[in-house]
Amino acid sequence: MSVTQLIYRSRKNSLPPNGIFEIRDEARRKNVDRDITGVLLFNRDYFLQCLEGDAEKITRTFRTISDDPRHREIALIAVHDVPERTFPDWSMGLVDSTSPELKVALRDVLPGFEFTPAALNAETATTLMRRMRDLRRAY
Repeated sequence: MSVTQLIYRSRKNSLPPNGIFEIRDEARRKNVDRDITGVLLFNRDYFLQCLEGDAEKITRTFRTISDDPRHREIALIAVHDVPERTFPDWSMGLVDSTSPELKVALRDVLPGFEFTPAALNAETATTLMRRMRDLRRAY
C-alpha cells in the first residue's frame, strides 16, 4: 500500500519566541490522530515541510496550512505516492537549518550547502527528505 508524500515551502511570518516549537507541538498532536508523519525544516525566513499519509488527510492538512497566517508565499513542490513513509516514527520532526545533520544532508544535495527552499525543485526536495531520513537513522 502506498502513501502520499507532499512537500511544500513557505515564507515564515514573524513568530513569537518559541513559536516554532508551538507549531511543532500542535502538528504532533494533530498528526498522531490523523496518522500523518513528516518533518518541518526551517530557517529565519522559510519553512520546508514534508507530510506523509492518506491522500485525503494530507490534502486537508495542506489546505489548513495554506490558510494559516504564519505562512505566506506557499508553494507546492511535490506530491507523489511513495511505497513507504520516509519518516515513519516522526509525527512531526523539527530541524533547524543550522543543525549539523541538515548541513550534512545539504552537502550532497544543494550547491553551496545552503538551505534555500525557493531553489528546490521536486527532485531535489525529495532527495533532501530521503537524506534526512538516512541521517535520522544514523544519529
